[in-house]
Amino acid sequence: MDSFFFIPGDKLLNINKIRSLGVDEIIIDLEDAVKASERDFILTQLISNNEFYKEFYIRIPLYHSSTRKVDNQILLLLLKNGFRKFVFPKVVSSDDFVLLEEDFREFYPKIILLIETPRLLLEAKDLLLKYRDCFSGIAVGSHDFISLVGGIHTLQNLEFLRLQILYLARMIDILAIDIASMELQDTESLAIEIMDGVYKGFDAKMYIHPKQIEVLRSMKLYTTEEQIWACKVKDAFGYVQENEEFIPVVIDGKVIEKPHLKRAEKILNHFRNEDV
Repeated sequence: MDSFFFIPGDKLLNINKIRSLGVDEIIIDLEDAVKASERDFILTQLISNNEFYKEFYIRIPLYHSSTRKVDNQILLLLLKNGFRKFVFPKVVSSDDFVLLEEDFREFYPKIILLIETPRLLLEAKDLLLKYRDCFSGIAVGSHDFISLVGGIHTLQNLEFLRLQILYLARMIDILAIDIASMELQDTESLAIEIMDGVYKGFDAKMYIHPKQIEVLRSMKLYTTEEQIWACKVKDAFGYVQENEEFIPVVIDGKVIEKPHLKRAEKILNHFRNEDV
């Protein structure tokens, strides 16, 4: 499962340090993690060295702080300076997304949609289907979401939300990205949360602190037995080129069909990445 790491926009000097941890993607946070008064300075830094910074995702504010109306100024500024990877947070409704899309469509950005409101969750299916080419992933903004709902942030209370995000991602074949944890001390609960995402089938998870990456690196997401099973599945179906040629096989006393190939590939990719 890939790691998407949030780094505050006022900590750009730490990017190479974070990269050395082996995270898969870095998200530069210009929204919740920085003061509004500091954004212009950070934007100047990003734009002045855009060849370096444009490889990272940027989480940007999309609403005016006082009027709460859609504000695309930062988005357009970054787009015009070569940035194409964005995280869209706190989108209230599909109507607001449509307003934004009218301005960014000519730039063909890659967007991770962060679901943080109940309304957007319920409208997400039609939105994703209509604008599927805009999206590279969909993620769970669980803390803002559960705050709006008025509940307690637990895996049990988030079960429905997380599964909906996962199914929406599979609907249009984009990345399903699991929740970010605020936990820095209780490594056991963080490990449980990570494994729960793995078992559910998420492609990635969001992280906010190097200590959390240490926990991830210390874990064994798949067993040796699972790796052996994946190799057997891959070998058994290595000759398959077309659906018509597919024939189920028996491996270790269980019938293995074509859908098992995807899980086998995910397991093998995990071990390949570990060896890099």
